[in-house]
Amino acid sequence: MFINNAYSTATKVINVIQNPALPVGTLIEEIPCDIGRSYQGYKRGGIIEGAEKLRKEVMAAAIWLFGMPVFKYLGDKFCEGVLKLPMNIDYSNNMEGNDAILNSIKYLRDGIENASTPIVDELSSVSKKIIKNLQSMSVEEAVKKVTTAKKVTSISALVLNCVAMGFILPKFNQMLTRKKLEKMNKNMSVLKPDSFEEFRNKVKSSSENKSSKISFTGFFDSLAADFRNFGAAGAIAYNVENNNVFRLLSTDVPMTSGRVITSRTKYEGFENLFMDFASAYFYNFCASNVQSFLRKKFDVPNVNPANIEDILKRNEDVIDAAIKAVSSVSNDAKEKLRYLFENDKDFVDGLYRSATYGKYGKINRFVKNSDIASIDESIIQFLKQAGEKCYTNGVFDKAKFNNLSKKITSLNSKFLAGGLGLAIFGLAFFVPKLTFWITKMMTGRNEFTGLADYSDLEKKKSNVNKN
Repeated sequence: MFINNAYSTATKVINVIQNPALPVGTLIEEIPCDIGRSYQGYKRGGIIEGAEKLRKEVMAAAIWLFGMPVFKYLGDKFCEGVLKLPMNIDYSNNMEGNDAILNSIKYLRDGIENASTPIVDELSSVSKKIIKNLQSMSVEEAVKKVTTAKKVTSISALVLNCVAMGFILPKFNQMLTRKKLEKMNKNMSVLKPDSFEEFRNKVKSSSENKSSKISFTGFFDSLAADFRNFGAAGAIAYNVENNNVFRLLSTDVPMTSGRVITSRTKYEGFENLFMDFASAYFYNFCASNVQSFLRKKFDVPNVNPANIEDILKRNEDVIDAAIKAVSSVSNDAKEKLRYLFENDKDFVDGLYRSATYGKYGKINRFVKNSDIASIDESIIQFLKQAGEKCYTNGVFDKAKFNNLSKKITSLNSKFLAGGLGLAIFGLAFFVPKLTFWITKMMTGRNEFTGLADYSDLEKKKSNVNKN
């Protein structure tokens, strides 16, 4: 994570929320979602359903957000300690960006001889045993071993996360509910007879309705992103390390599959299926879609606020020259910002570093060419608007530029808040309400589907089919 202390508090907050490698944005959605869904469950099924929903959401969120990084960390430590391979290197593909693995291995083996050296601080803690092991093999062999190790650890972390989310947690949560019911049933002195009978029947139905489960195999073969230039295993390795949305989405299908398979009734299985897949959109895409729509609607460039603050600190002549140079930059140019700020390499490096959350320029971090192109385009769009709005009688007006910069940052922060707000509404209120309403329409009841006895419905359907 890269947060420069020179930036304003608002910029720091926005950068943390929008960093794709961090779960902060999802956590902002997750907390009210857990509370909302637990409350909806409590309203329908009382303390038993409310407590189970809360446990389910909290435990799932913990594994969903942090399980894969932890599993990956353990795999990396094994590779470093046992296989003597450096693992604090991003999975990379030189066809799509810088070759982080190759460059890092060359540095660890032989040091850096170039006058323009990359940032190597994050490799300073690599042990002498690992360096000695790298020196005992060719560069090509070392690259192959590190690449393979990263694929294996990433895929293993993904599989372990899916098993935990889809099977271990649902079974554990159901066990806690059974134990709670057993405890309540034994304490007859505080229960009314009809309440005890109701609980007894519910526990009985939850064990007898195994035949009413619905199958959920083969719904999707894979949800992994298809990065053609990475290959399947490479795409998993790269995105497990760098893309929080991928980490969440890649867990969704097997997690939902496991929850449906372990459901106690077919209606609980339906609720798990519908709620999880309806929620996937709100978790992963809603906020960004809202922001994209609003930016397009109001013609607001998607500029990283740190970049805006950096440019604001330059003097008027530098900004004026950059605005005028926009029209002369070739569409085929790479790192176009270097043509806009020709005399300040360090400044341009800083712009790219801020917009890539500290990754740009580090020898062991991978930055895609497409990410650099997006940064270029966002700042060029920003400067084009400045060219249209920040000149008075042909003379650059710094005050107008300051106002435009603040307006763009303010609007983008409001768009972010609006996107997160709509996602939270969908997750905490709309999706559970809709799910429970559909269940009520199918069953004619408004009760906890995990413990309800639907045998009478099955008999009615059987009789209808016979007739």
